[in-house]
Amino acid sequence: MRRLAPVLVAVLLVAAGCDDDPAAPSTTTTTTLAPTAEEILAEAAVTMESVDTLRYDIELSGAPITLLGVELRGAEGEYAAPASSQALLRAAIGGLTIELGTIAIGETSWLTNPLSGEWDEYTGSRAFNPAIIFDPELGWRPLLTTDINQPRLLETTGDVYRVAGTTDPGRVEVLTAGLVDAQPVDLVLEIDRATGVVTRMDFATLGEEGETMWALQLSDFGTEVSISPPEVG
Repeated sequence: MRRLAPVLVAVLLVAAGCDDDPAAPSTTTTTTLAPTAEEILAEAAVTMESVDTLRYDIELSGAPITLLGVELRGAEGEYAAPASSQALLRAAIGGLTIELGTIAIGETSWLTNPLSGEWDEYTGSRAFNPAIIFDPELGWRPLLTTDINQPRLLETTGDVYRVAGTTDPGRVEVLTAGLVDAQPVDLVLEIDRATGVVTRMDFATLGEEGETMWALQLSDFGTEVSISPPEVG
């Protein structure tokens, strides 16, 4: 038995040496829990409240949405806090595709006349101001915290989270800048994973002529934007 003792010691030393080998594979695993939909929305609410400027593109398809006698098909524009917006509207009238300029500051908006090209001023209920969609108090905060029901995290693709939920009925009036009456809508939000900003919203509204699909893309957060009233003829 004495002759086997050195062999046993050598085996134990080799085994101990393997434990100290930095090249040996580790059996320890780290599990990172994905944030919940509620956590993602809460972070986005804080982030979007601090956004002063952005650029947006709205695409409409399906049943027509009418604005002051023309069929609105989309808009590409800029927002500046707290309540200013300017955009080029894509529209149709009498079967013709046209473009209209729009500027809105507070409760006053201006729209170029489709016939003369001159600016017309609108106030009160006739004013059209997409800035309300991006307003930190009226827009983002309630949408992302209290006005979206049963939020759920969809598959995470690339650099964005996708969160779905159903909005309170009154929320759609804000999301469409007053163009659609109150109704609950199913909404899908895309939120940048690195910065927490909302980069896209998709939803559908139902009107007398059928279903209208809305796609809103947001970009260029914090870039310089200057919006001033137009010269009215």
